[in-house]
Amino acid sequence: MQLKSILFFAICGVFILISSLNSCYYDNEAYLYSSVNCTDTTYTYTGRIKAIVDQNCATADCHAGTNPSSNIGLETYDQVFDNMENGEFLCTIYQNSGCNPMPKNASKLDACALDAFTKWKERGYPEN
Repeated sequence: MQLKSILFFAICGVFILISSLNSCYYDNEAYLYSSVNCTDTTYTYTGRIKAIVDQNCATADCHAGTNPSSNIGLETYDQVFDNMENGEFLCTIYQNSGCNPMPKNASKLDACALDAFTKWKERGYPEN
């Protein structure tokens, strides 16, 4: 009788351990859901990206002007393209660990804006 109890509790313990390991999974929503339901599906720099950058990044106190923060200007297509190409821009706006989260002292960009940057990159960074 005691052997059956030990076996029962051992099986229950293994089940609980396996269940708890699966419950600790965490990932970034933007990477998990590749198709975000957004009404604006324009994925060009002038059609969508510039407006997001101008509103959230290329402001007077951040990445614009003669002395942009961290010497990273984001006022032109070439500047945004260069920062997208080196991978740092997406890392910061997705706020991945190991990256300096941007926009600084503000909420993370919404899923539609993040999706726009990803789609823009996937399409080869069209300007117009």
